[in-house]
Amino acid sequence: MAPRTPLLRPDSYFANRELSIARAAVLGVLLTGAAVAFVAGLGMVFTEKVDGTVTVDNPDRPPEGFCESGMNETFDDMNDNLTGTNGTGFDCSQPARIERNVDTILRQAIGQIYPAMVIGFPIVIFVTAGLLHAGTAICDASGGFARTLTVTLWGMTPFIVTTPVALGALWLLMDPVTVSPGVAPQALQQSLLDSLQPWVPVALALNLVGSLWGAVVWTFGLERARSVTRGQAAAVAGFVTLLLVVLGLL
Repeated sequence: MAPRTPLLRPDSYFANRELSIARAAVLGVLLTGAAVAFVAGLGMVFTEKVDGTVTVDNPDRPPEGFCESGMNETFDDMNDNLTGTNGTGFDCSQPARIERNVDTILRQAIGQIYPAMVIGFPIVIFVTAGLLHAGTAICDASGGFARTLTVTLWGMTPFIVTTPVALGALWLLMDPVTVSPGVAPQALQQSLLDSLQPWVPVALALNLVGSLWGAVVWTFGLERARSVTRGQAAAVAGFVTLLLVVLGLL
């Protein structure tokens, strides 16, 4: 009986099962969801491990140049003449800098990453599939792009396995950070980077394991999907894996 996934027995899986584009579509959704979940997990760990306040620009105060130039009074006078009201709402008496809870800053920063992951991760999938398809095409391969895309997605599935391990390791290894009042966001960023140093080797090791695991899946998958020899499939899978690892380190 053929295994249900190629993660543990890719040779048996691809030899005994037809490549399903419908299953590939499900995998694409799961992988994108895992990428978003990973970012959310990072945010959860950061907000739990980091405490304190940072100094940021006051959003309720006009720019410094606006207040110093006297434009606030000019707008007040114009508004009074036109509407009969008192003041425009540009309150230059507000402090230029205020204290904000660091959790709020972190949640806002993480929230800005979600749209990029939802859009960017599928692009990464298609670009990777394109590289594998082009690489095997040099070897006089046959089989359509949909088959290559299916194999590509299966080879990226180890990411779903390594993600929770990476987050668990981050929780255990990340040093707690206490941010003192008056600290600028730039200093907070450096403190976060310093606290991540114990976790970085583990993350790199997990990335390497997942990449090699995926390369093995790609090798057997491309051999079947693109009708190339195992050596040719391994060469293409190895090159694309190395390229992705190097790009990930930049």
